[in-house]
Amino acid sequence: MKVKGAVFTDIDGTLTTDRRSSVLDDAALRALRELVKSGYAVIMVSGNSLPVVRGLSLYLGLGGLAIGENGAVLFDGYNVIVECERCEEIKEIAKVLVQEAEGILEESWQNLFRICDMALKWRGASEDEALSATRKILKEIGADWVEVTTSGYAIHIHPVGCGKDRGIRKMIQVLGLEIRNIYCVGDAVSDIPMRRACPTLVAVGNADPELKELADIVTEKPSGKGFAEFAAKLIALNP
Repeated sequence: MKVKGAVFTDIDGTLTTDRRSSVLDDAALRALRELVKSGYAVIMVSGNSLPVVRGLSLYLGLGGLAIGENGAVLFDGYNVIVECERCEEIKEIAKVLVQEAEGILEESWQNLFRICDMALKWRGASEDEALSATRKILKEIGADWVEVTTSGYAIHIHPVGCGKDRGIRKMIQVLGLEIRNIYCVGDAVSDIPMRRACPTLVAVGNADPELKELADIVTEKPSGKGFAEFAAKLIALNP
């Protein structure tokens, strides 16, 4: 079957039942498979480590194409491709942050499998307090080349300019996709970099206001049901 286009989608908060759940929405699961049956490549783009994203894609029947670590690494079906620089330095910065944050931050278990985007969990503090502490320490050590984002589940640190758009652009190039048939779906501020790589950006109904402002399409329904809403409309337009 000829590929009609590609849908790049975030996972947490976009395919799940809500923004605080890790349970995939039933309607979203059906929509993912319908998109593939209709001739669309579906590529998950997540802050999760690449093995998690690739495994999920493979076992859901999406083919195993995956972009992990907020765009820093991807699996093109054959190889792991690292898109970002200074990855070893990022690992050292993560250790410094945990040490200097006085018990507020700890490394995610996924960092054992991460290459260039390190995830830090917070404890005994709010998300905002943890973000503030992270940025303060980075400023004190002169790490202005490190960017800090949050997924709502963890704080992520990576080289500046290393966002989801990097991985999406590389995947488009590797697969030889036509840019006009690219769609990206997300829910959070961490999905904003998608805007730089996608002609059509979709925000689910309960997305962060900052993402909604940039989106071409905002669904009426939230999270996974919002994704299913968009998928149904896309398939109807190009059956």
